[in-house]
Amino acid sequence: MSAGTLADRVRASRSHKIRAGTTHRFIDTSFVTVGERVFCRRYSFGEPSWHSAFLADPVGQVSLDGDVVDVLGGTPDDLESINPAVNDAYIAKLTAQGAQSWISWVREPRVMASTLELTAD
Repeated sequence: MSAGTLADRVRASRSHKIRAGTTHRFIDTSFVTVGERVFCRRYSFGEPSWHSAFLADPVGQVSLDGDVVDVLGGTPDDLESINPAVNDAYIAKLTAQGAQSWISWVREPRVMASTLELTAD
């Protein structure tokens, strides 16, 4: 993968996938950036899930256009204050992708509560 921060890599990639640990399958998802920070949310709420696995153990990996990066994932300490910016980032991304029907999903309380921050390990 090219050099740069995790946020740079996320912004440059079209395909985002995540997995808890290093042996589970990758799950398609969508990451957004706020400044140099990277966030993701769940949109399916069945259990067990990649999200609950990250909450139990923060070690995982992301695949960005096929390049695998080790990450740590967890609930941001500033979840309440960062969520409006994460919402805006998702709305901008969904609008650019022509997926306006998903915009109402962005502000659902359980979706906002599922926000994880990813950092390069």
